[in-house]
Order: sequence, then C-alpha cells, then structure tokens
Amino acid sequence: MRPLRQSVWLALWPAMVLSAAGAVAADTRALVVAGLGGSDAYESAFQHQARTVADGLRALSGDVTLLLGGMAGRDRCADELAALGARAEAGDTLLLVLIGHGSYDDRHYRFNVPGPDPTGEDLARWLDAWPVQRQLVVAATSASGALQPLLAQPQRTVMTATRSGAENNASVFAEHFAAALADSGADLDKDGYVSAEEAFAYAENRVGVHYATAGSMATEHPLSAGPRATARLARLDAAPAFAAGGGAGAGRIAELQAAIEALRADKDSRDSDSYYAELQRLLIELALARRGDVP
Repeated sequence: MRPLRQSVWLALWPAMVLSAAGAVAADTRALVVAGLGGSDAYESAFQHQARTVADGLRALSGDVTLLLGGMAGRDRCADELAALGARAEAGDTLLLVLIGHGSYDDRHYRFNVPGPDPTGEDLARWLDAWPVQRQLVVAATSASGALQPLLAQPQRTVMTATRSGAENNASVFAEHFAAALADSGADLDKDGYVSAEEAFAYAENRVGVHYATAGSMATEHPLSAGPRATARLARLDAAPAFAAGGGAGAGRIAELQAAIEALRADKDSRDSDSYYAELQRLLIELALARRGDVP
C-alpha cells in the first residue's frame, strides 16, 4: 500500500495552495445528496456524512442545498442542479456531492435514490448545462470510478471513491471525506480551512490505512482528475500559526523549499516510488516547519 501519492503532495504544497486561497471561498454553490442506504446502518451513515459536508460548506457559503433519503429522487436532483446553475454568477464554483450506493452494469453507472436511479449519462447532461467555468463533482459511492470518463470536462474536477466501475463494494471514502472537514490534520497548508483537494488527500490516505489496518485487500482506490480543486469546503475552529518570519524556522523553511525544487528538477532521473517517497517526506517536514514545529 502507498497511502500518499501525487494527489496528496499537490495538496501539501503550501505555496501553491496559499496562492489560490480565497479565490473560491465565498462563491461555492453546492448540492449535497445522500442516496438510499438499503439498511438502517447505511442510511444513518450516509445522512450523517451528507449533513457533515453540508454543515462545513454552510459556514462558508449561503447557497447549499441538502437532499436526504426520500427527498433525493431523480427529478428533484435534476431540478435542484438546474436551479443551482441558474443562480450561479461568473467566477462561482458549482459543487455536487453524491454520498451513498452506486452500481455499474458494464454499460451504465447508477446512483441509488428513491424511484428511478439517475445514471452517469443523466449526471453528465445536467452538469454540462451548468454555465460556470469551475465545477467540482465528488461521487463518494461504490462503482463511482465509472463516472470519470463520462464527466470529464476541461473545467470540471471529478473525485470518485473508486477508480473504476468494477470496484462495486460498499465504500468507506465518504466517511473519511466528511471527517476531513472537521479535522485539523486535513489542513495541510495550515491556513485554517480544508479545501477540496485537502479533503480528498486526507480521505485517500485514510482509505488506504483502513484496509491496511483490517489486513484486507483494498476494494476501492479513490481517484481525482481534472483541474486543481482549491475550493474551501470547511473552516476550522482555529488555524495553527505559521512559523515566525525570521530565525532558525525561516532558515529551515528555505532549506526545505530549495530541497524540494532540486528534487522536482531531478524527477526524470529517479524512479517513481523513490521520488514520491522523498517528496512526501520533504513536504511533511515543510508543513511542520511552517507551523512552527522545527527541531
């Protein structure tokens, strides 16, 4: 298992994330949907996870719609997505979060809701009607990887709990994605917010840990494709302070930044595993140094 990979170090890169901070914080309009659980345990879990995501978003945005269980029928989802797009303005980010069970029959992905299930083709058609340039889809369901080719667009980031439709066991990705919005450990750049890419990186890592701890083969592999998703999803109660601008901390930060640049310049001459392992080490040390945890 390799818990942290390219999607994680992109989220870890402090200078990159900070340069985009605030660009989409106040202009994210979202629809969060919890589908049918099929059992009381899943139903309760999906609705809790959806409420957690919606609550995090509502601390930053006044335009968040939450659909749970019986409210989340196919037609209602279509209507809410259309209304969301109609309210959007230039520069907004439109966000769709799906939490629940998905299925794939080698032809169609389906999201399990009351009544007829929306298919991947339905989702693509609804999303293509959105007028804004920044779009983010988080499909935290089983078999959601089947959506990646269907939903791919230059302006759209698609995060799925699985890398293909064949990974169709119940997924734990949504649990960890929701948990990221209240965990300071997900705030990799320590700015007091959890961005979409930080939440994905956190969940991706926790999914790997989940299966490794259970000693079982991973039946899901989260996948994120498309533009960097810098939209802020939650505000943490308190932001840890960065290291002071002078002294040993600043010197160590400069050393680490130089080491990272040198490593990136040497990427083509190194094998992939050793490159990412060393990059991960340097980025984590840099994050700690910026927070003030300098030896």
